Amino acid sequence: MIFNKIGLAITFSPNALPLLQAAKRLQDLFNAKLFLIHVGEKTSSKEGLMSNLLFKAEIQNNYELIWQDGEPTKVILNLSFKKEIDLLIAGALEKENILKYYIGSVARNIMRESPCSVLILTGPSFGIKPFKKFCALVQYTPLGEYAISTAYEFAKLENADEFILIKEFDIPGLAITIADTGSINEAEQKRADWQKEEELKLKVFANEINLHELNVKTVCIYGKQGWASSNYVKEIGGDLLIVPSPTKKLKLFDRIFQHDLEFILQQLPCALLIIKRKE
Repeated sequence: MIFNKIGLAITFSPNALPLLQAAKRLQDLFNAKLFLIHVGEKTSSKEGLMSNLLFKAEIQNNYELIWQDGEPTKVILNLSFKKEIDLLIAGALEKENILKYYIGSVARNIMRESPCSVLILTGPSFGIKPFKKFCALVQYTPLGEYAISTAYEFAKLENADEFILIKEFDIPGLAITIADTGSINEAEQKRADWQKEEELKLKVFANEINLHELNVKTVCIYGKQGWASSNYVKEIGGDLLIVPSPTKKLKLFDRIFQHDLEFILQQLPCALLIIKRKE
């Protein structure tokens, strides 16, 4: 299976039940063991609430419920490592206020520091229904190829209607070309030529990794990395955006001078799957 162990940080918020239902659906899809993590004191009243939630979500088998006190992000990340979780699920608002964004909510701290792949679910339904329109951000790296292959296997299990490969590109020196020559037409021609080259490379890439069982579409987008893909996915109504994990942990510096993933995290266009290859 793609993900053998799934983790979910569960609270008693209004989103608890739909998140549990989404986790149960994915547990069944991947035939995985489910780890439910509640950060906080274990009391008889909380046990009653949790039992009721599990009953409503129809979670009965192949799961482990963990209660632990501590700082939420540290507890969740430490247990994910200790239990060798492959996929960690969390819920997040589509857009956070600027103060919370820079300080970091629990969900976003998990996205940046998780030892495993992370699925961030947004919206009231929280992924209870199958994802039908997969959008995967392409990077020509070993991790990028692994992320596409993992996303594709996921899409096949979901019987997805579309699997869209998205390659963002920028043209170094394009603004300088316009300034030096004063020719917008020349700049547009340069961009068109570059786009054709990127489209050809993307089609070759798709053929080499053998994506033939689903309706696969390739799209090259010119623009700032992160913003361009996020806006495109939102415009076409994508259900799930898949991106490779950054090669390093994102810190405050990256949020001020932004990494491409940070643009996506700032305003999620849909559910987000960050693929990380475990060592």
